[in-house]
Amino acid sequence: MKYSVKFSCGHTETKELFGKVSERERRIAWWEQNGICTNCYLDQKAIENAIGHHEVEMFYGDYKRDYAKCKTKPGSYNGDTKTIIVFVPDEAPVC
Repeated sequence: MKYSVKFSCGHTETKELFGKVSERERRIAWWEQNGICTNCYLDQKAIENAIGHHEVEMFYGDYKRDYAKCKTKPGSYNGDTKTIIVFVPDEAPVC
């Protein structure tokens, strides 16, 4: 069943939940008190990944060949230009 949930960050998102009604209600209550929406979560992870790194836009092939162990920015792949944004460490040239 789908529910409209207002997260602790203030944003509202539709979530599909299964299971007992009591478990669904418990999860919704937790999200309202402690949870953050998907967009805020992705923004938070991008900030965490960027600490000690710099963002580099590169061809996807270069990323797979030379930087496969580095993290990438979620949703940054561009299918038209075949590029992706990679978090490259400030100190080491390759992950």
